[in-house]
Amino acid sequence: MPPVVDKDKCIGSGECAEVCPTEVFDLEEDSNGDTKSVVSRPDDCIECELCVDACPADAIVLE
Repeated sequence: MPPVVDKDKCIGSGECAEVCPTEVFDLEEDSNGDTKSVVSRPDDCIECELCVDACPADAIVLE
């Protein structure tokens, strides 16, 4: 199951993207101009949960 980012919790630190071995995440600017993590390649997820552990805002879950 791919990761799901809670955009209300996401602080855009990019730590999820840095630790992801399969580069599932991209950082994008939302409509408010805030940087948020986006799951761009969900099929590449290997469910290692490194992103879940790395997120300082607890904004990522595997569903």
